Amino acid sequence: MLFGAGSGTLLGFACGGGGDDSRPAVLEHVAREVAVPAFTALHTRAEETVAAMDFLCAAPDPGALATAQNAWKAERDAWSRVLPFGFGPLPPELNALDFWPVRVDTVEEAVAEAPDNPDADYLGGLGVSAKGMPALEYLLWGTDEAPALTALQQADSGARRCGYAKLLAADIAARTDALAAAWSGEYADALATAGSGSTTYASLKAGLDELVNKSIDACLTMVKGKLDNPLGNLTGAAEDPSLMESRFSGRTRADLQANLAGVWAVYHGADVEAPAAGISVLVRELDPALDDRVRAQYARAGEVLAAVPEPMTSSLLADRTAVQLARDELDTFRRLLKLDVASTLGVTLALSDNDGD
Repeated sequence: MLFGAGSGTLLGFACGGGGDDSRPAVLEHVAREVAVPAFTALHTRAEETVAAMDFLCAAPDPGALATAQNAWKAERDAWSRVLPFGFGPLPPELNALDFWPVRVDTVEEAVAEAPDNPDADYLGGLGVSAKGMPALEYLLWGTDEAPALTALQQADSGARRCGYAKLLAADIAARTDALAAAWSGEYADALATAGSGSTTYASLKAGLDELVNKSIDACLTMVKGKLDNPLGNLTGAAEDPSLMESRFSGRTRADLQANLAGVWAVYHGADVEAPAAGISVLVRELDPALDDRVRAQYARAGEVLAAVPEPMTSSLLADRTAVQLARDELDTFRRLLKLDVASTLGVTLALSDNDGD
């Protein structure tokens, strides 16, 4: 059942509206000014990581390792920002790009069994748990007991290890190239022309439903997948830092902050300093007070999240309450999108987010 806005107001959206319908402009903005630049930036960062890996493997020293690690961090930040675009060309690539928690044994096995010059055919025969950004993160940071640089400098195995890491970086770059090309071309057009020639979205409502549902899903991933699991909330188990993403690089919180920024770009628009051009435009037309509430909760969630010290894996054990509070404020933001924004805009909720509310 839809609730939260008058039926007359919703009827204007449901029927496609007249000349003052803001949905076409919002969908075009999110497609061309948010999604396309986000995927383009992701591929650019991935190419920079490839170059940094070449530099590192030519001469593995502390400076080269730091350069490669910084390139990976920038790539990871760009990846985290595309989370709300979990539709179109992205879903088939998700596991190959971002399988976590890392299965260290699987990655080590892939390195040990790699030929002297591993290529795409070798990588193609491996499962997703041996691929992607998390696997590359592990190879670039290692563990306290086995630091990455020490492993890369080993005379007998360092070259093999670096060769596999380079292969991972190249695979990520190829996959993100395909994603950027798809979004820059037909998929941006498909979303931007929803209801007016799009072969993917027969109506404006279908395009808007996609955006709102995937923003909700992105928040659900942050709350349930990235925080509830390591907190033990889903099973009653003890806190488990090994279930946190980006745990080797110590940037779990940074990933979540970038996720939240990605969702906000869909809601507010591409430029956070400019007037709203995203979904907020539609919410404000129907319920200005709700838009104010969403904005206040976004600020609150960001503030509480930023207060959790990195590495978040240590904070989970040292101050569980702070991590739980960040989880709760993010969930409040998610619930605002799901229960209030979606209903106000007349969005049909996807079945994937019907649990727990």
